[in-house]
Amino acid sequence: MIELVLDFVSLNAYLALGPAKRLAEELDVELKLTPLRSESDLSFLSQPSSADDLGQRHRRIRTDYAQADVLRYAAVQGLNIQIDGRNHDSTVALKGLLAANAEGRGFDYAGTVFAQFWAGELAIDANDAIARVLEDFGVVDFDATDSRWDLDSVKAQMDKREIYSVPTFDVEGERYLGRQHLPMIRWQLEGYQGRGPI
Repeated sequence: MIELVLDFVSLNAYLALGPAKRLAEELDVELKLTPLRSESDLSFLSQPSSADDLGQRHRRIRTDYAQADVLRYAAVQGLNIQIDGRNHDSTVALKGLLAANAEGRGFDYAGTVFAQFWAGELAIDANDAIARVLEDFGVVDFDATDSRWDLDSVKAQMDKREIYSVPTFDVEGERYLGRQHLPMIRWQLEGYQGRGPI
């Protein structure tokens, strides 16, 4: 099984979703999606200021590069990115993922939420908006206050497993932070046959 820990405000998690699904299908293994609140990958974007010190300028340059990098990969995957993901509370949408997982529709739900959110078409913090998405996947009367959709218990489990960032993959107890590890995950799932993808 491949477990992908994700948050909808993470563009890197969005970029990991499709390739992870394709890998799981190719190798005929289950793909499990686990929600975890995080900050946007682009949280540290800021405007230059004449008062910036050298450290601030360096952080901005690294952040600008990281933004260009994820947008380059998004273009290759054909993803429509119209927002930067900052200043959005994904709690309701992540609870929706728990509800969709309960119906066996987590991947379809996640794909829809990622696509609509990053296109600027979905308020991921609005119960009504998430309920409408879930209805398409057989979940009716979604209420984010329902105790069944408890993100705190999921977070406690992730803390015990020392998983704090997204996207994180867990494959048979091996953790990989970031989508760049998919070739290594393939190698692990294929029984470490041949040379490693390093």
